[in-house]
Amino acid sequence: MTISLTAGILPLRPAQRAPDSARSPQPGARSVGLCFSGGGSRALSCAMGQLRGLRHLGLLDDTFAISSVSGGTWANTLFTYLPASISDDDFLGDVELDPSRLTLARLDELPANNLGWVPTRFDPARVVENLYRLKEDYGYANNELWQGFIGEQVLKDYGLWSPSADGFDPRYFSWTERYLEAPNGILAQNPTLRAGDFITVQRKRPYPVFNTSLFNSDGVDAELMPYEANFMLGVRAAFPKSAQQPGDIGGGLIDSFAMRSAYLGEGNPGEVHTSRPQRAFSLSDIAGCSSAAFAQMFEEQYPEFRGLVPRYNYWPIKGRAEQPALDYRFADGGSLENLGLNALLARGVPRLIVFINTDEGVRRDPARQDTVVSSDLPPLFGLQPFSPAHGYVPYGPYDPGQGAARLFRHNQVFETSAFDELKQKLLTAKRAGGALLVRQTLRVLSNPWFNVPAQEQVDVLWVYNDNVSSWWSQLPTETRIALDIESLDDFPLYNTFTQLYLTPVMVNALAHLACWQVASSSTLGNAGGMSNAEVVRGVFG
Repeated sequence: MTISLTAGILPLRPAQRAPDSARSPQPGARSVGLCFSGGGSRALSCAMGQLRGLRHLGLLDDTFAISSVSGGTWANTLFTYLPASISDDDFLGDVELDPSRLTLARLDELPANNLGWVPTRFDPARVVENLYRLKEDYGYANNELWQGFIGEQVLKDYGLWSPSADGFDPRYFSWTERYLEAPNGILAQNPTLRAGDFITVQRKRPYPVFNTSLFNSDGVDAELMPYEANFMLGVRAAFPKSAQQPGDIGGGLIDSFAMRSAYLGEGNPGEVHTSRPQRAFSLSDIAGCSSAAFAQMFEEQYPEFRGLVPRYNYWPIKGRAEQPALDYRFADGGSLENLGLNALLARGVPRLIVFINTDEGVRRDPARQDTVVSSDLPPLFGLQPFSPAHGYVPYGPYDPGQGAARLFRHNQVFETSAFDELKQKLLTAKRAGGALLVRQTLRVLSNPWFNVPAQEQVDVLWVYNDNVSSWWSQLPTETRIALDIESLDDFPLYNTFTQLYLTPVMVNALAHLACWQVASSSTLGNAGGMSNAEVVRGVFG
């Protein structure tokens, strides 16, 4: 007998600004959203420091949402669902805004429940060893093995991965228990489900958005579609079947517990009946999908892990009655839009702090007499990432970009003319020796690919990970020498792939710098002589 479930759906028209569901929090005129970029262990370490600094300033309780990608999603997932038994003090670490006090001995320590332990588990040899062991222990198919690895190495120590004998956590993820138990809510609609079937948020937290993407086919010319998850998930925009795409994709969101289900029929308005999935789509699934670039890396290096990139069945909200679920290969969120910015613009969040936790420092290219910034930024303004041969080239019908840059051509949400101001202000801040904080008021262009509606303006504070000479020069000499050695002389720009493993010293140093950038009294490089803390507080009004 098929056990059916009743799931809420949210159909969306093109570029429609709409609530996620009738039960979801709504952005107000003064709402602030945070975006934590991808970047593996580096991004996680930065996010730990940035969350620490925002908490120190008392601003997290006033934050509406956190949107994240890849390593940023590791941090966001753990922070959002952190069990009540673990204190935020232990998890985020202590605030130290005086670099001269960061001795090597102090940087070498991590509290037992600290987020910073995660990168210390990513030594490449140990990763491969653990993949072999998990496959042997649980008999995973390759396309579910990476998710098991993320469950064990990222989530388990924080109580967020508790696998059954088959290696899968049987719990779905949702919002709070109160949300589940609301009149006419998920549990009321589904008597076969209990609160214990869900991992829920146990303390006041911003609304999370975890970003990944899916390929519309397995062809060499496949496109990437933005896929997001929290207590509802899916592809917001509708992508109709085509010669390159075997079926319809997207058109809205569905309750996350129905992921991997089969559509059975219509329920009340805004509801559908589905089968109960063979297994729960759990936190390890969405955290694994969001960070699938690393699965791709290990798949390419080890033929026995061919197919390590996650795959799932998924059916569209639009056209659901005509099309069954199809099998799709998922991809890292950063393979499409690495900042998580467009997911919040799609919700109409009017104020954003975007943490660009990149490994590409701001620099001046003498040959082209232009400023080079992270490749994550130009596509948001309709430009291809910087090329030494051509500089910044606009995307166009006859120049869609090559390689990874081709997949970024759908990302534009801001006017091209605003990009010059951003890159020049970033360069000016870096040369001043202070934090790279740049605030802009930008017009938002309609973007059907991400379901982003046009907006007259959005207030954006860009926070850029890079060398900060004034902070670095205050570190004890012993600390600077050790960091140069351990980071291969590239602090704080640890390479996303070759430096997935970080020591406690490397993690702590980067987190302290990230915290200092948002919470310190330094005024270097800031407009109007404002301190870093005042700049950040200003976004909150």
